[in-house]
Amino acid sequence: MPQEDRMRSLSHINRLLRAAESPESAITRLLETTHTLDVLEVGFGCGRALMELAWRFRERRVVFHGVDLNRHIPDREALRGVAARFGIIPKTDLAAFELPHVHFYDATTLHFGDETLDFIYSAVTIRFIRRKAEFLEEVGRVLRPGGYAMLHISESHWNYPYGLVAADRILTPFTNRFVLKYGRELIPLPTYLKLIESERFRFHFTTTSRCILLISKLASGTLSLHLDYDEALSMSGRKLPLRNHEGEIRGGFRSVYNVRPEYYQQLFDRGLLAKPPQAAA
Repeated sequence: MPQEDRMRSLSHINRLLRAAESPESAITRLLETTHTLDVLEVGFGCGRALMELAWRFRERRVVFHGVDLNRHIPDREALRGVAARFGIIPKTDLAAFELPHVHFYDATTLHFGDETLDFIYSAVTIRFIRRKAEFLEEVGRVLRPGGYAMLHISESHWNYPYGLVAADRILTPFTNRFVLKYGRELIPLPTYLKLIESERFRFHFTTTSRCILLISKLASGTLSLHLDYDEALSMSGRKLPLRNHEGEIRGGFRSVYNVRPEYYQQLFDRGLLAKPPQAAA
């Protein structure tokens, strides 16, 4: 991850997520119906944005957490230095300020109990996660009923259509880092998640620019996507190479999953997909 991403500010994250909602406004909205919140940033880097949010909500009962695979800071106490460097917290308040809790591990398995978090957000990081479906299932597990997740998965030019794969290796010219397929057919991610929706979960994608997935948890329960990871076709974006619509090679990790036959059939039974002409020929 580039150094500038590790030091990203809250305003930077707001720009990345602007097609959806800012983390600050989401927290404010959630606080309208509850007095306490547990908030998690996945991929907090050096913790700059995390500290900005913690300071803004210092007078509310909001507990902040951060998870990152790499130690861009040595420990939780180092957040005070980050806050001082960027002038986030006045010097007179810094020593006594209650810091966010930070953890260093692969977010594919979140070390939180079932239904213990109210809001999860992530910018930039998820495009580097290898097992994206498993990560989404973990998000569904740890969210409380009424909880919400705002997850930046890919950049622009991501929403590939239903149809045949372009080639065995590339699969699609669209710059998506989370690709579903069934045999030689590409299954659009938003369409598949619409199939998986239930009385417990709702999924929504922003319709412009970046691929931002919004997850609302409506009732208690776990999330199962019923997808099988394709080890052979999942690889680094630079190894593919994965190119945007301008032909530039992009980084991150392209995760590929196979849809199981029974769920593939349900896509047609429920009218979510119709056979493409080239497949019917």
